[in-house]
Formats: sequence, C-alpha cells, structure tokens
Amino acid sequence: MVVLLAALVAGRFLVHYALPYYKFDPKFYDYFWPHRFRLLLHISGGIVALICGTLQLWTGLRRKAMTFHRWTGRVYVGAVAVGASGAFLMTYYTTPRAFGVALMGLATAWLLTTGIAWAAIVRGQVLLHKEWMVRSYLVTFAFVWFRFIQDNLPGLTARMGSSGDDAASSVAWLSWTVPLAVYEVVLQGRRLFGAGARRVES
Repeated sequence: MVVLLAALVAGRFLVHYALPYYKFDPKFYDYFWPHRFRLLLHISGGIVALICGTLQLWTGLRRKAMTFHRWTGRVYVGAVAVGASGAFLMTYYTTPRAFGVALMGLATAWLLTTGIAWAAIVRGQVLLHKEWMVRSYLVTFAFVWFRFIQDNLPGLTARMGSSGDDAASSVAWLSWTVPLAVYEVVLQGRRLFGAGARRVES
C-alpha cells in the first residue's frame, strides 16, 4: 500500500514537474537555461532512479521476479550515479550559494546511501541491503517532497527563511533529512522494543 501510494505521488511529480523540462522551453528552465544539460543530466538520473527505486521496494515483484529485481537494482545504481553527477555539476552555477550547498549535500547523501546498499548486497548482507535501499530511496524521493512542500505548503515554506531563496535552501535540506530521521527512529524503535519484548518473554 505504501509503495503504491509512493508510485502515484511520484508519477504525478514526473508528469507535472520533471517531464516538462524535455520540451526545452527557456521560460520553464528560468536561470538554469544556460546550464540546461547539467540540469537534464540530474533530472534524467532522478527520473530513472525514482521509477526503478519504486520497483525495488515492491515486495511482491521482488519475490516473483528476482532476476528483474537485480537488473532494476543495477539500473537504479547507475541512475543515481548519473543524477548525482548532474547535481554536483549544477552546484557551481546554482544561486543562491546556500541552495547549491543544499544540493551538494543531497547528492552526497544519495551516493553514500546507494553505495552502501550496493556494497551490502555484493557481500551477501541482504537485511543490511534492504535497510540502506530504503534510505537511498528516501533520498531519491526528496525531489518529490521538495516540490510538494513548496507548491502545497506555502505558509510553512515562508517560515523557513528570510527570503524565497533562503526558504528553498531549507526545504531542500529538510526534504531528505527529516524522512531519514523518521525512518531511523522507526527502525531502531522496532529493534529496541522488539529486543526488550524478547528478553521479557525469555
């Protein structure tokens, strides 16, 4: 159910926000127009990662089609590498600089979480791989949260900075750090209380 909801939200994001960039309308690109190919590199990697990441978390599909799961995983890793590379290339030209730094932080987290997930499965640590894939997908989904917060929660966004650019930088940070923090609390809480329950029962 959660994966289906994520897929629907991600689909809306792709149709309304990501795909229009491929029309190559200078007005849509705004000040990124001179650096559109860097932006497209970032967006293209993000689109593929968002699609493949959703398929990776689909438990039923993973159980029935493991070969497909492995290949979508490989494509996902490659897409993250491409998307993060585009993000790093964009940071030099992004204004304000605070937003560029936020984008750099997101790209770094994207690479690290995905890299650890990949290293875990290569070493046969399936549980660790699953946990880090969730973390990686949460960072991938940050692009969706960023647009959702900015477009649907203007009152909240306005309180996050002294200017529109300042607020956008704050939203960029919060769009992946908060979901990761919530996931960690849930994950570690289950382990803590689950372990406690077992000790009481024993």
